[in-house]
Amino acid sequence: MQQVVTFGEAGASMIGTLRALNDLSHNLDDIQSDASEKMGLLQRKHEATYRHCVRVAWLSEKLAQGMNLDAATSSMLVRGCFIHDLGKLLIPNSVLDNINPLTGEQWALIRKHPEYGVELLQNQSLLGAEIVQLILHHHERWDGEGYPYGLKGEKIPLLARACSVVDAFDSMLSPRPYRRKRTIEDAMFELEKHAGTQFDPELVEKFIPMAGDVGRIYFTDH
Repeated sequence: MQQVVTFGEAGASMIGTLRALNDLSHNLDDIQSDASEKMGLLQRKHEATYRHCVRVAWLSEKLAQGMNLDAATSSMLVRGCFIHDLGKLLIPNSVLDNINPLTGEQWALIRKHPEYGVELLQNQSLLGAEIVQLILHHHERWDGEGYPYGLKGEKIPLLARACSVVDAFDSMLSPRPYRRKRTIEDAMFELEKHAGTQFDPELVEKFIPMAGDVGRIYFTDH
């Protein structure tokens, strides 16, 4: 039986705020079923990555408001962020959970996950080109030093640039096997420090005023 994973099912265990997730459910309940099914597989394979995707989707809705995106574009951003790390379904957990410095081979494998994510999606036209581009390009950098294609500046699709900001913010505030999570102030500092090199500076400028409020979800009891 096909499992359709909705944002509401992520529930309170994701960020401790069921109301916030339910408010967002309209953006994801009708996500293309192939992607939903594979996100269910990701949840069972690597719970931490799935939870990360849920939080990034939630954060992206907040950023979309700051960007004054229309409803359709906001929905595409949220949907894309929810499945942005789908490609990690093909990355061994031993690599994802590695507490030691990655080898060159392991790092090359990690860098393939955006392309893997796109390859995993069937009937991509049902998702829309903007969502596919977000998945493929969310690790590009403003200075052109990212991957997989080394796109630079505004050549990086807008939604991928937005995902990059909230993806990094969540990663810094989430514990990892190899490091402790950072404070909200540290995460905000890092975003500002790398604005114009790693991140679109205008999007960082729009996100920073709301970072303190949204960041509180990381320091509440689940």
